[in-house]
Amino acid sequence: MKIRSFKNTRVLHKWIGILSLVFILILSVSGFLLMHPKEFGIDRAQISGKYLPEKYFQVQHTRHPIQSLVAGSALYAGTNIGVYRSQDAGKSWAQINQGLFDFNIHALATNSISPDIIYAGTNQGIFKSEDAGDNWSEWFDESSGLIHTKINDLALHPKNSNVLFAATDGGVYQSLDAGESWETVYTEHAIQMIKFSSANSNILYASGTDGTIRTTNMGHEWSRVWENQVPTITGIISLNTDPEFLYTRTHTGLYKSFNAGRNWVLDANFKNKPIHAMLVQPSDLSRIFLAYDNEFYSSQDGGDSWKMLSSLEQTHNDQLGTSVDIEISHIEILNDSSLYVGTTSGLYASNNGGQTWENIDLSGAVNQLSADEMKMDVVKLVTEIHTGRFFGSFFFMLVDLSTLGLIVLALTGILITYYRAKLKNRTKLLEDSAADRVIKITETTNELSTESQEIHDMIEHITEHIEKCQLVYMKQEKKEITEISRHLNTLDKKMHRLMGNLGELDKATED
Repeated sequence: MKIRSFKNTRVLHKWIGILSLVFILILSVSGFLLMHPKEFGIDRAQISGKYLPEKYFQVQHTRHPIQSLVAGSALYAGTNIGVYRSQDAGKSWAQINQGLFDFNIHALATNSISPDIIYAGTNQGIFKSEDAGDNWSEWFDESSGLIHTKINDLALHPKNSNVLFAATDGGVYQSLDAGESWETVYTEHAIQMIKFSSANSNILYASGTDGTIRTTNMGHEWSRVWENQVPTITGIISLNTDPEFLYTRTHTGLYKSFNAGRNWVLDANFKNKPIHAMLVQPSDLSRIFLAYDNEFYSSQDGGDSWKMLSSLEQTHNDQLGTSVDIEISHIEILNDSSLYVGTTSGLYASNNGGQTWENIDLSGAVNQLSADEMKMDVVKLVTEIHTGRFFGSFFFMLVDLSTLGLIVLALTGILITYYRAKLKNRTKLLEDSAADRVIKITETTNELSTESQEIHDMIEHITEHIEKCQLVYMKQEKKEITEISRHLNTLDKKMHRLMGNLGELDKATED
């Protein structure tokens, strides 16, 4: 790795580390706040809508499918753009989305004991209102134990508003404290429909992808029922009779039982016809309303005979020049006189028992709250941030980028560690090489010092002999002259050797 590449890697490592730290801090802080909402005082705090994205308070008002329809202290209609309410028998409607931030309403539930308490099931959990929908002040999701937050249906105990069951893709969930906490009571398959028995509030019926189940002890134990008698049911009517009368709607017709489900009979009038909605009139249990596609039927004798009262006309789109078939999906009655049906193309009302219908225009039911008046619970906002919903679809890209960033962070960290180890090893080798050179120079110096001393001694000896030669120049014996010659030859060799060592010393010093 080159020095420039090393520097670039360090810069990349630093910035990815900073961004990953910010991402982890957001998750950690928001998660910590959600674990201790009361300690930090955010459990009841609210934030003004002017500080929040518009998506949390969007108001749309076109003709949309009715996904749920219930009557309590008022009439409520759930759509994919929120909840609508009428408090004057359908004469006027208002959109009541204050506190909702998932407007896709799959289910609504209320009861006559606490008519102002209403629950709304959405893709993101369950919302609760205690003032007939004016404010959705509570929200239940994973943090409450509701692991599967997509709610397919809700069943509120008819005599106890604290007991609530939720049908989800993960099974059945139960709450005994008005939604504050949830536990799973059935997990074998996805459940689409759940309903209390009108004859015994300890009995519930539920149906889903793998048949129909029933509990007789408030959800503690469940068993499969009617496997070889009735196809998978999409809805059920239970009458408070002894024995219990049951009517089930299926994709292949209407099935009836007059002995609490021990025996069933297929109604010949609707054989092989998918039944989409049913309702019994509370004040007259023998009067039953039924919808097949866009046709509306009524029975005055408990289902022994049926009469088609009307059929809803196709809706026409003038701009596109197309017509859309209407399918009735929900039936509700108010004050034993006014009938309402939710359809795939909006809401309809009848004041003559279903003979004729009038489309209810919800386009004027606009939420008139200003941004300052709109508020959201701080806990909801923190949850939105923690789960990433606050960031919308960009959050998934952010998660992918953060995951990729962590991988790059690890790789750059490994490269930096490897490069530093390599530099450290190279430095050690250079240090060892320098030490060897110093030792070699020291040894060479010692050798030169020894040889210099020998040369010095020889020079003294030669000088002494030269002096003698000068004194006895012609008188000295031949032996002395020979000795001098030998020393001169030795001196010559020593000098050559000394010069060679000095050359090596110069070379070693240069290195």
